Amino acid sequence: MAEFDNPYVDEDPFVRAHFDCLDCGGKLWEYAIQGQMVCEDCRSVFRSERVFDATIERPAE
Repeated sequence: MAEFDNPYVDEDPFVRAHFDCLDCGGKLWEYAIQGQMVCEDCRSVFRSERVFDATIERPAE
């Protein structure tokens, strides 16, 4: 079996997203590999596309 270096082995897979939770308004963290976001407050999980669509439909305040 071939050996290779995994550039992601030392990286945190979660990235703080610039979106608010659709349920409680908390900050979302994105797990891009699975295309999901999770709220740091209420722990709700959303598909990234759903958050993007909701952000486009609702104008910034």
